[in-house]
Amino acid sequence: MPRLVRAKRADRVSEQFAEKIMLAVTAVNECQYCTRYHTDLARETGVDRETIAQILENDVGSAVDDGELPALQFAQRYAETDENPGPDALAALRDEYGRDTAADILAFIRAIYFGNLLGNTYDAVRFALAKRAQAGRRCLRSASARITRTVELLRERCPV
Repeated sequence: MPRLVRAKRADRVSEQFAEKIMLAVTAVNECQYCTRYHTDLARETGVDRETIAQILENDVGSAVDDGELPALQFAQRYAETDENPGPDALAALRDEYGRDTAADILAFIRAIYFGNLLGNTYDAVRFALAKRAQAGRRCLRSASARITRTVELLRERCPV
């Protein structure tokens, strides 16, 4: 988190560029919450809908100019390789943007990657709980049906 704060304060990466980076990672990790949130932020910074759509479709080559493309491709690779893009990819990022700006880009990537993990974990827990509740309801319905059937059989045998 401190690295992200420093990256924002350094202002080497524009807000628009940062949001594009965030969307590139989110497109790979498919976090619905981050997608919505960063789409809105990107729109507020002036990124047009078509660019956002292209990034979210993992088509960064068509979405951004040559100055932003290496960062977005690195961001996608970072997400696709589960935070392990490789030393060559990291060196290429530093060569392209310089050590400080590359560190800022990496801070944005790490922040959104962590956010994606949180959002997707939240969804997984919700899904698991919903499945468990569904199984519990099925079990209760089944038990209720068995009890009802047992009571009916008892009434047939022992009318009161």
